[in-house]
Amino acid sequence: MRSFGMKILFRLLQSTRGERRAVMFVLFFSAWFCSASVYASDSVGYHFRPIDEEFDRIALQLYTLDLRNQRERADGRLVASLDDIARRRGNKQLKARAIYWRVRMGQMSANPKACIALLCEARRLSSAAYEYDNACINYQLAGNYERLGNYLKCYHLGRSAEAVFRKTGDSFYKGNASLLMAQLYLDIDITDQAAVELDSAEAAYRAAGLPLNRIYFFRAQLSTGPKSIALYHKSIASGANDWAMTIQSMSCISMACMAAGQLDSAMVYVDRALEVIRSQGRGNVLFTALVNIQKGRVLYEQGRYAETIALLSRVARQEGVDDERFMADLYKYLWRSWEALHYDREAYACLKRYQYYYERNEKELKKREVPKAVAREVIARQNDQMRLLEKNAEISRNYMYLALLLVIIVGLIVVIVAIWFRQRYKLRELENRQLRDSLRQETLIYNMNLKNFENDIKHKDCEISSSTLLLANKNEVLQQISDITKRYYDNGKIPHEYVDQVNNAIKSSLQNDDEWSRFKFHFDAVHPGFFVKLKEMCQDLTENDLRLCAYISIGLRAKEIAEMLNVTPDSVNTNRYRLRKKLRLGRGESLDALIRKVAGN
Repeated sequence: MRSFGMKILFRLLQSTRGERRAVMFVLFFSAWFCSASVYASDSVGYHFRPIDEEFDRIALQLYTLDLRNQRERADGRLVASLDDIARRRGNKQLKARAIYWRVRMGQMSANPKACIALLCEARRLSSAAYEYDNACINYQLAGNYERLGNYLKCYHLGRSAEAVFRKTGDSFYKGNASLLMAQLYLDIDITDQAAVELDSAEAAYRAAGLPLNRIYFFRAQLSTGPKSIALYHKSIASGANDWAMTIQSMSCISMACMAAGQLDSAMVYVDRALEVIRSQGRGNVLFTALVNIQKGRVLYEQGRYAETIALLSRVARQEGVDDERFMADLYKYLWRSWEALHYDREAYACLKRYQYYYERNEKELKKREVPKAVAREVIARQNDQMRLLEKNAEISRNYMYLALLLVIIVGLIVVIVAIWFRQRYKLRELENRQLRDSLRQETLIYNMNLKNFENDIKHKDCEISSSTLLLANKNEVLQQISDITKRYYDNGKIPHEYVDQVNNAIKSSLQNDDEWSRFKFHFDAVHPGFFVKLKEMCQDLTENDLRLCAYISIGLRAKEIAEMLNVTPDSVNTNRYRLRKKLRLGRGESLDALIRKVAGN
C-alpha cells in the first residue's frame, strides 16, 4: 500500500459516473495529508517547545522543508540523526519527536498501519506536559486512521488536535486539521458539516497568510458545472509549487472535459499534469501511474487503442504498483483496448486481472460501508450534543453578560447617585460656607452698624443732655435777669415800664413750648416709642408727666428739672410722687430705673 491520496485519485479514475463525485471529495487528501503542508510563509512559527539545541536545529530544518512542501529534498541522514541524538540524550520526549519526524517525512511512501504503530509508540513516549507534541502526533494518527477507514478514531483524534492548534495559535495546522475533518465528513456523507469545516480552514489559512489553492479545490468538489471548473483553475493559479494539489486539479479538469466530449482539452490537462510531475514531483511513481491511467483513458476515448495499451502496459510493469487499487482501472482499459483491436487472448487475460482487482476493491469498499454508517451516526449524534452544549453555553454566556450588564448599570447608577449626592453635599457645603461668610459679614456689618447706632445714640443723648442743660442755664440766666431788674426797680434805678417789659419777655420765653417740641422730637428719634410705651402703661399721664419722664431718663437732677420747668425743686419732687402713684410703683421700686428701662438705657 502507498499514499492514500493516490489511491483516491485512482478511485476517481476507475469509478463510474455516479461514484465520481464522492471519490473526488477525497482526492485532495493525497497532497494534503501526505505532505501535511501547503505553501506557508516563513512567518508561520515553530511551535515545538525547545528541549535540545542540536535536536531542535535539525528539526527546524525539517520543519522549514515541510512548510515549503519540499520534503523530498530532506536528507535521510537528517532524520536518522534525530533518532541518534534522542538515543544519546536518553530523553523520551526527543524519542517521540524523532519518531514523529520520521513518519512525517516518509509519509508519501509509507504503509498506514506501519505509521500508526510508530505513532502509537511516539504517543506512549510523549509526556502529557507537551501538549503541542501530542497534538501533532494525534493529527498524524488521525490521517492514517482515515486512510484505513477507522473514521471514529480519526474524528476524535482530529478534534483533539484541532483544539490544541487553535489554542496555541498555529493557524497553519489548525487549517490542515479542519481540512482533515472536512475530508472525514465528506467520506461519511455529512456534507453540511464538511462545508463548515472548510470555512474554518479558509479562515485559518487567511490568518496565516497561506495560499488558498486547497480551499479552492475543495470548494470545486462542492460545486458543479462551470463554477467547479473555475475553482479548479483558481486552485492551479494559486498553488505555486504545491505540485500534488496542482496535479489533482488538472486531473479533475481533464475528467470534466472528457465528460463534456472535449477530448483534446482533456489530453492537454493530462500532459500538463505529467509536466508538473517531471519538474516538481521528481518522477513520483504513484502520482505518475495515476496520471498515466487518466491519459490512457483519454487515449481510449479517442480510439487510440495501441497507444493506450503501450502506455498502460508500461505502468503495469512498474515496481511497487501491483497492490494498488488503481490496478483494476488499469486492466479495465487494457482489456477494452485489446478487445477493440480484436486480440481476444490478450483481452481475456486482462479481463481476468481486472475481475480480480475489481472484486478485491469492492470487498474493501464494502468492508468500509458499515464503519462509515456507524461513524456517521455516532459523529452526527456527538455533533448534535456539541451543538446543544454550545447553545446552552451561549445561553449561559448571554445570561452572564446580561447579569454583568445589569451589575454595570446598577454600578453606574450607584456611582452617578453617589456623585450626585457628593456634588449636592459639596454644593450645600459651599452654600453653607457662603451663607456663614455672608452671615459673618452681615453680623460684622450689623455690629458695626449697632456700634455706630449706639455711638450715635450716645452722641444724641449727649446732645440732648447738653441742649437740656443749656436750656436750664438759659432759664436760670433769665431768672437772674428778672431778679436783677426787680432789684434795680426797687432801688429806683429803672422805671416800672421797663421792668414790666423785661418780665413779660422773660415770662414769654420761659413759657414757650417750641423748645419742648424740639426736645421731644429729638428725644423720640433717639428713644423711639418711649412716650407711646409710657402712655400704654398709664393713660392718665399728662404732657408735663411725659416731660418729667424724659428729663429723668437723661439723668437730670431735681434742681435741673426745676429750672427746665421753671418751678421749684419741691414742685418737681411733688410731681415725681404723683408720677409714681400713676405708674403704681411700690415702696421699694425705683422710678428712675423704670423710666430708663422704658427708654432702653
